[in-house]
Amino acid sequence: MMRRIRTGIDIGSSKTTIIVGELYDSGKNIKVLGQTIVPSNGIKKGEIIDGELFSRTLRLGKERLEDKLGVVIKKATIGVSGSDIKSSTTEIEYKLSDEDIEVTEDHCDQIFEISKEKVVKDDEQVIAKEIYNYRVDESGIMKNPVGKVGNKLKVNVHLIRIPKLKVKKIVETLNKAKIEVDSLIYNGEASSKATLKKIDKVNGVALVDIGYGLTEITIFKNNRLINTNVIPIGGMHYVNDLKYVLELNQEVVKNLLLEIKNKDIDEKITVSYLENGESLTKTFEVRYLREIMDARTDEILEYISKSIEASGYKEYLKNGVVLAGGVVGDYGILEKLKALLDYDIRIGTTIKIDGMTTTLKNPACITGMGVLLTALEDEYSDLQKTNVEDKVEEEKEKEKIEIVNKVEKKEAVKKKAETRGPSKFKKWLGNFI
Repeated sequence: MMRRIRTGIDIGSSKTTIIVGELYDSGKNIKVLGQTIVPSNGIKKGEIIDGELFSRTLRLGKERLEDKLGVVIKKATIGVSGSDIKSSTTEIEYKLSDEDIEVTEDHCDQIFEISKEKVVKDDEQVIAKEIYNYRVDESGIMKNPVGKVGNKLKVNVHLIRIPKLKVKKIVETLNKAKIEVDSLIYNGEASSKATLKKIDKVNGVALVDIGYGLTEITIFKNNRLINTNVIPIGGMHYVNDLKYVLELNQEVVKNLLLEIKNKDIDEKITVSYLENGESLTKTFEVRYLREIMDARTDEILEYISKSIEASGYKEYLKNGVVLAGGVVGDYGILEKLKALLDYDIRIGTTIKIDGMTTTLKNPACITGMGVLLTALEDEYSDLQKTNVEDKVEEEKEKEKIEIVNKVEKKEAVKKKAETRGPSKFKKWLGNFI
C-alpha cells in the first residue's frame, strides 16, 4: 500500500525547518516522521536574497533528512511571510438579477472573482481568502446564502496577497534544491492550525508570532481569519542594537544574550573575543544591557498594540492574545505585554502529535508544525477524493457485472429451452399418433 507522506517547510529569517509527516490508518491518524533545521543562509527578514546559497543549504538539509528517514522528499508545502504581504477586507455587493432568484454556489464563487478584480493587482497572487457576513437583500447576516431568494448579495471578503515575483523566486529556489512547491500558506494561518483551538478562533483571538526578522499579527473571529499585519521587526533587532552600542560582532552578541538569561540584574558579564588577531575582553553591567533590550521590547510591543488597535477588532478578542515564535520566551515580552494590554495573554503550545520531538514542542516551531498540518490536510483531501473515485468505479464495475449476469442468465434460459426434451403433454399426445 502506498504511504501517504507529506513535507512542510517553514522558511524563517534565521533558520529553516523541514518536517516530514505521514497520514495513516486510512486517514484517521497522523504522525511526525522526522525533522531537520538548517540555517537560513541567503535569507533576510523572510526574503530570499541569495537564492543559490539558500538552495544549497536547503538541499543539504533535505538530503540529510531523506537519509535519516529512508524516504524521498519530492515536494513540499511552504510557509510564507514578509512585510510585502498585504491584507484587506472589502465589502462586495453583487446584483444577482432584476428579479428575485435563488442564490447558488456559482453566485458565491463569482463573489471571489469580483473581489479579485476590485482588490488584487496584476503583480499579486492571492494565498488566502475568507468570505463571510453574507446578506441577501436586506436580510441579517448568514453563514450560507445558498438556497435563499433575492436579487442582491452582500458579503465581506478578506484577501491575503503576495507579490508574484516573490512566489516565482520561492519556486525557482526550491526547485534548485530538488523540491517541488506543492502549495503556499501564509505563516499566520499555518501557525493557527498548530496552536489555536476552535473556541479561540470563534471567540476572537490575536495570534502574535515574534520571529527573528518579522512579527506577524493574525486576528481570528467567528472561526475566520479576518485581519493580518506583518511588521519587519523581531529578535534580530536585539542583536543589532547590542552590536552597535557595545561595538561587538554578531557572534559575541548572540552568546552574550544567552548568558544574560541566567544572570541577576545586579551582576556583571565579561566577554572575551578576537579582533584583528588580538584577544580582548569587555565587562558590562547586566542592568545596562537590559535597559538597551527593554527599549527594543517596548518598541515591538507598541507596534503590536497599535496593530491590534488599527485592525478595528480590539474589543472583540474575548480569548485574548496567543504568542508564538522563537523570541516570545525572552526579554520579558510576556510580562510586559500583560501589563500593556488588558487581555488574557499566553504563550502558545503546539498540539500533540505522535512522533513530535522536544524541539518541535518549542514555540519557535509552531509555524513549521502548522505548515506540516496544512500539507497533511491536503493529503487527506486527496485521499477522500481517491476514495470517492474508487467508490464510483466500484459502482460502475458492479453495474457491469449485474448486466453481464443478466445477459448470461437470459442466454442460459434460452439455451435450456432449446435443449430441453418433449414435454409430458407432447409425450402423452404421441400415444395417439
